[in-house]
Amino acid sequence: MTDDESDGAGVPDSDPQHIDPAGDIADAVESGEFDIQLAEDKSREELEEFVRKAEAGEFDLRADPGLEATVRIVRSLLDDADGEP
Repeated sequence: MTDDESDGAGVPDSDPQHIDPAGDIADAVESGEFDIQLAEDKSREELEEFVRKAEAGEFDLRADPGLEATVRIVRSLLDDADGEP
């Protein structure tokens, strides 16, 4: 394999022609590669409200990939918290 070839590892679900570090982090969080948890002093309700607003279209997620990635990370965080004992 030459330096120009890649097996695709390290950049899940990303277009190699489009650099999107926030999206790459969201991909990793959604895949379970990172073990993140909601901090005890943070409000689950505020995060749920943020996701509700995003899903209702109050933010233009298509125009801001970082915001879209944040929503994906928060959804994953909340989903993981639902599965905890």
